[in-house]
Amino acid sequence: MEDLTTLRRYLHQHPEVSQNEHETQKYLLDLLGKLNTDKIEKTASTGILVSFKGKLPGKNILLRADIDALPIQETITTDYKSQTDGVSHKCGHDGHATIMYGVANHYSQKRPEKGDIHLLFQPAEENGWGARNVVADKTLENLNIDMVFALHNLPGFDTHNIVCKEGSFTSSVVSLVTYFKGYTAHAAEPWNGRNPAKAMSQYLLKALELNSENKPEYVTITPVHTEMGEVAYGISAGEGSVHLTVRADSNERLDNALETMKSTAEAICKEEELEVRFELIEPFESNQNNKEAVAIIKKATEAAGLTYQEIENGFRFGEDFGIFTNIYPGAMFGIGSGKNCYPLHHPAYDYPDEITDTGIKMFTTIQKQAQQ
Repeated sequence: MEDLTTLRRYLHQHPEVSQNEHETQKYLLDLLGKLNTDKIEKTASTGILVSFKGKLPGKNILLRADIDALPIQETITTDYKSQTDGVSHKCGHDGHATIMYGVANHYSQKRPEKGDIHLLFQPAEENGWGARNVVADKTLENLNIDMVFALHNLPGFDTHNIVCKEGSFTSSVVSLVTYFKGYTAHAAEPWNGRNPAKAMSQYLLKALELNSENKPEYVTITPVHTEMGEVAYGISAGEGSVHLTVRADSNERLDNALETMKSTAEAICKEEELEVRFELIEPFESNQNNKEAVAIIKKATEAAGLTYQEIENGFRFGEDFGIFTNIYPGAMFGIGSGKNCYPLHHPAYDYPDEITDTGIKMFTTIQKQAQQ
């Protein structure tokens, strides 16, 4: 555990944002290269896949940990604080990567009795592209994967508690940018132009009407940014944009909300004689936890002597592991980081090293239980 804590704190000192985890990859490859593995390969540019063959045929399991950091200036003052200005591990991916290295070290010394185990050190979770790029690379195509599992540390829950549920565990999320284009005119004669202000206002109000809470079902529309014209008081603006995040408990509900928003914008712009176009940014598919996979997590929790905590409603944040749970049966679970731990993405958040062993124990026990 002392070595693992040293590893985690090194990663914390050297954070890299999504799709730029080049040094992180090099560091992890060097450590993994010293282990007794069956295969190590790069994936999604800055990711790593490590494989260990089981002694006997069985279910082939993929375990995933994310490795990227966030563009946040941290406020902790420890001796292992981030050495990169404006970038820090405020989601605990340094801890997740450390857990996965611990799992690799475990199987380096003791191969699984049944089934192959594949460990994915995945980049770019924070912007939603990491899992998509792993799939696009076709890295997993010939591995005959039967089930997939991932974890996330969860501030606000008792330390070491295993948190899970069937069905929607994390939201389906995407950012929708709607661009409105007319043309400018003199501010004294706005009727000679096509100012998008009215259309943008109407669209925003209509979009917000889609917010709904019928737990466990929900749709949440959040305005994050608007822009229109220039700071030039003699000019009536000719174009603008509205940026919204859209999240729902399922991919289907998200898609329905997006279609409604787009058709609403198109109708308004037709009335106002404006052009309109759309851009989707940072898409996350909902993690739909498979019933069988959740049952395995429950059994693993009991076998590991830990406490299982079932939650009623899924989390509102996006997590791109949903890409995998929409392809393979699987589940994501949480490990409590403590009631007093700062929230994820808070500048003072710091991953609690005491849960690393819990994560390793859960992953290795899940692999055993999956073979039952």
